[in-house]
Amino acid sequence: MINSNSIAAFQAPEPAILAPFFPGYEIDSLIATGGMGAVYKALQLSLDRPVAIKILRPEFGQDASFRANFEAEAKAMARLNHPSLIGVYDFGEVAGMLFIIMEFVQGQTLYHSAHGLAIATDTAANIVAGICLGLAHAHENGILHRDIKPGNILLDPHAQPKIGDFGLARPIDAAHEAGEAIFGTPHYTAPEVLQYPHQVDARADIFSVGVVLHELLTGRLPASDLRPASVICGCDARFDAIIRRATHPLPDLRYSSAADMAKDLHVFCAGVPTSAAATAKTVGPRGPSAARPIPASQPAKGPTRKSSGNTAIMLCLGGGVVAAVAYLGFSRAFHTNTPATIPLTAPASPPPQRSTPPPAVMDHPSEPTHTVPLPVPAAAHIEPVASAPEVLAANTPAVAPEPEPQPTPPAPTFDVPGFLDLARDVMRQKASPFVTASQKGIEGNYNEFERQITYRVHLLDKYRKVTIGALVDAAFEKWRAAGKRLPSDLDLLEGKPDTPTPRGSSGHSGDPERDFYDKVTGIHAKFLAKQVVLEHDLDASLLKLASSYIFGLTKQIERLTAPNAAPAVALLRAEISETQNRPLYFANLMRGINPNAPQPPPVEPTAPAEN
Repeated sequence: MINSNSIAAFQAPEPAILAPFFPGYEIDSLIATGGMGAVYKALQLSLDRPVAIKILRPEFGQDASFRANFEAEAKAMARLNHPSLIGVYDFGEVAGMLFIIMEFVQGQTLYHSAHGLAIATDTAANIVAGICLGLAHAHENGILHRDIKPGNILLDPHAQPKIGDFGLARPIDAAHEAGEAIFGTPHYTAPEVLQYPHQVDARADIFSVGVVLHELLTGRLPASDLRPASVICGCDARFDAIIRRATHPLPDLRYSSAADMAKDLHVFCAGVPTSAAATAKTVGPRGPSAARPIPASQPAKGPTRKSSGNTAIMLCLGGGVVAAVAYLGFSRAFHTNTPATIPLTAPASPPPQRSTPPPAVMDHPSEPTHTVPLPVPAAAHIEPVASAPEVLAANTPAVAPEPEPQPTPPAPTFDVPGFLDLARDVMRQKASPFVTASQKGIEGNYNEFERQITYRVHLLDKYRKVTIGALVDAAFEKWRAAGKRLPSDLDLLEGKPDTPTPRGSSGHSGDPERDFYDKVTGIHAKFLAKQVVLEHDLDASLLKLASSYIFGLTKQIERLTAPNAAPAVALLRAEISETQNRPLYFANLMRGINPNAPQPPPVEPTAPAEN
């Protein structure tokens, strides 16, 4: 089992100490570190190209399961070659440490660039189209990502997206590994990942991309505001159809491929109807926000954006940030003095006159917005439509006075309870065969106990068969209600006055009631011992799963990079500590028992008593 306390104390080797193990590289500097390992900037001497070298602490290399997953992850990424994917050049092991050599990318994660702020619609569309094309390439090569979110998307100095963190990647046709869904991220995870994990395919990634698009347009997650994006931020209503189709609860009603979604996003920017708008009737309810084409003769209504303190907000893409920030989710962010920028808001053109007010109800009054003429991402390598009319607002500054600055909204905190519920549900699925088998054994043990006691009742005389039989039936009813588990203390004759054993008796008083009680006590001891053995065996089986649970929590801690993530990290570390330090905590979670409720003292297994 990997110890989280030792992970937290990891010290990355100095570049000079690491350099002899990588003779083909000139290691420049340590640029990111975390509990799982560290990332260094280096120069590959043979090709004179910058690379990022990620090393993992030795403990991970000693875990056979982790080594297998790491190798599969590296091979999965190495098979991919696309401008929207972070490249992998090599992997292996040196000095007991696993390593992977990756493409060095200047930039910052989309999470750090735009989390909590709305982005101009054309910029958001082009970024997400690039993400879709990268995923399409991965899917065509048989690889699912399974954790698409802003923290795993890097933007290079030209605002082109690059997808990282293929730590959850696996071949599409590979067998599902029980418990793998624990590493997903709440709110971005498709419903079938949790409900039908054996049936997950590329459409689960498309669901996540739809959530990202909604978040970029509105600054909010769909779960936090159920209104369509056009109602929240005033963007073109055709985005609603694209998002609705991508995030439909039923995979069959989503886009069949990420490339199709990318095409709709580019076609939207070109100003012609999207296929999502054409199929909106089949993927969601009709209403005021349903997608509809905008006539070419009328300019599109510009999006209204929440003020964040400066209406000329720019995304700063630090030149020293490597792909490893998106790949591992390390907690450090890096910036340089040569940022490239993209606008967060699109300028608003005067909307056409309407006889009725628009259906959107904004949280704040509309305010003028400005943009800075800065590099904007290209249309994700898709050929533009030649005759498409231009419908997006022109890139001209608004003439209204500058609005008063408003405080930047804090980034949403991580939903720790939601993540723990997900993680526990996933682990319970993995524990279910052990729990079911144990429960079957315990019920069989109880049924045989009840059969033998009932037989003893039938041996009593008629009067005692009625009186003692009533007490026995009441005890049986109580034990059945408790899940057919035998109590440690036998209260079979509860309420019945004790019959004293005559003095000088050698163990049998001659009293039928006392003889019956002595027999029942011996039978109870024998079957209780069997029950305790079954429960201890179950605990041992469940505790073997605890290392996977702890690893999943540790990996999530590595991904919490927001400035306000400290409380969430503390809660996850507390859960790890409980799992490590209280042996029955995890076992009771897997049984569906509240681990913090008062528990009876444990019963140690003993040799069954002879009948």
